[in-house]
Amino acid sequence: MRAHRPAANGAGAQRGFTLVAGIFLIVILALLSAYLIGFRVYQETGVSLDTLATRAHAAARSGAEWGAYNSLRNDTCTPATALALGGTLAGYTATVTCTRSAYNEGGTPVSIDTIVANACNQPAGGNCPNAAPGAYYVERQVTFTVGR
Repeated sequence: MRAHRPAANGAGAQRGFTLVAGIFLIVILALLSAYLIGFRVYQETGVSLDTLATRAHAAARSGAEWGAYNSLRNDTCTPATALALGGTLAGYTATVTCTRSAYNEGGTPVSIDTIVANACNQPAGGNCPNAAPGAYYVERQVTFTVGR
């Protein structure tokens, strides 16, 4: 029997090198793909939460405007009211509270109403805020001060 000897030009010494390089490249590309997919998922989640937060802000603003309208047009300051909203804000609840302070300025009575609207997408007992929210909970608060 003859023993196997590498060729004089070194061609036999390079055996299997391309297999190791190929496996290395495949592993690196798989890890990079997994990272990019995970990054995309986090990015999608961020966009979803931004959209929910924008709607919560619009719901809070709607509640505050409702409270300002009642204060200025109807001269009422309701202590606490929960509003279920419709349209694109369906699923959101705005809890509106109003606090009235009466002053006398130069013999003229003045009423100052502070209207606070909390809006959320997971109300607790029909009111916002929720002390024990679930996943994807968003809440926004808007405050108006109006005088009459």
